[in-house]
Amino acid sequence: MKIVLATHGSLGDLHPFMALGLELKAQGAEVVLASHPDYRQKVEAAGLTFHDYGASRETYTRDLRMAPEAIIHRLTRDHGFMIKRLIAPYLETAVADLRPLVAGADVVVGSSFAYGAHIAAQLEQKPFTVIALQPTVMMSVYDPPKVKKAPFIFNPTQDWQRHYNRLIIRAGEGFMASTQSSIRRIYKKFGLKPHMSLGGILSDHQTLALYDPVFGQIEPDFPPNTHICGFPFYDSEDGRAPLLTPDLKVFLENGPPPLVFGLGSAVVTGGGAFYRTAIEVTRHLNARAVLLVGADSPLLKQDHGPDILAISYAPHSLLFPRCHAIIHHGGIGSTAQALRSGRPQLVVPVFADQFDNARRVTRLGAGKHLNYDQWTMHKAITALTTVLDDPDITIHAQETRLSLSRHDGAATAAVLILTPSH
Repeated sequence: MKIVLATHGSLGDLHPFMALGLELKAQGAEVVLASHPDYRQKVEAAGLTFHDYGASRETYTRDLRMAPEAIIHRLTRDHGFMIKRLIAPYLETAVADLRPLVAGADVVVGSSFAYGAHIAAQLEQKPFTVIALQPTVMMSVYDPPKVKKAPFIFNPTQDWQRHYNRLIIRAGEGFMASTQSSIRRIYKKFGLKPHMSLGGILSDHQTLALYDPVFGQIEPDFPPNTHICGFPFYDSEDGRAPLLTPDLKVFLENGPPPLVFGLGSAVVTGGGAFYRTAIEVTRHLNARAVLLVGADSPLLKQDHGPDILAISYAPHSLLFPRCHAIIHHGGIGSTAQALRSGRPQLVVPVFADQFDNARRVTRLGAGKHLNYDQWTMHKAITALTTVLDDPDITIHAQETRLSLSRHDGAATAAVLILTPSH
């Protein structure tokens, strides 16, 4: 079978698709991964065929006349910005680029916002599988996502609370209608009916949730033929086997397990203040720390003393299990790796699904959360001390790690994609 995988976004969006692509290839499929041109070298180094889909970082900065950190800043404050400015202007071009590729495929698999791939699949009459990377995009009234702009939604136990949640979600759909209108117009231009919700594309073929059942269950209002597969894991920096750098190895071996502070691959662009506070917090706690600051951070050129190491990136699968606690932004990729490590967490959500992921980590008892806009030295010390001093958090983190070890999200999803009955 020939499978086309399509995704937009940061490394938290790309890595699950790379894990899935490699598993599909191992099971005998011919795989093409379509994503931002910036990812070509990494994807090809991993052994997957790549196809350009969507704009590059350079194109965004040129067309928007905004520096990368300004784009991220805007994205964290306006969900509609992603749809209106990062996806819609390039959608028709994306459809044209993808149609020849999709025409020769058996199945198209896309993330919740891969509208170009969805349109191309419908035009070429190919089955389209939606990949839900996090519970937020499922928009269930039974287990509703926590979002910053709707903190008043219920965790329902009664019918009236679910009805209330339904009204809130409908209000959100009305609020987002103008944002999605440009997408809907393009569907209609191609003679197609747009099937979408607040969480993105709704597929009548199948939906594969690439998160662990302990993180979210199937709910009665999920789309038909939904499967919860488990987390897929991939975290190489360059597409080759993940390794710890010699400097990081030496640091880890010459002292007690450190705290790890990270903001993923997107939020990290404007995270200077977060890391400076993290340094103060670490010193106050007489601890050691690894700061994952991104390749462009000025902190890389500064001497922070023997107990603090600032590096651009490290494979989470190798670093997290060797740390004392993980302080991160709550992106789904970082959250999954933190849960997999069995270490306590403090989630510091910034935008989008991160607030809901933080809620679910707290619900599991595997950590606590503190909103990014509350990240001050005093509040950070208080929250982190609670995480470090509570033995129950460590116990729950280890229990969650064991649960995750029972599910291979990439392998399960690959079987479902390759099975004709699905």
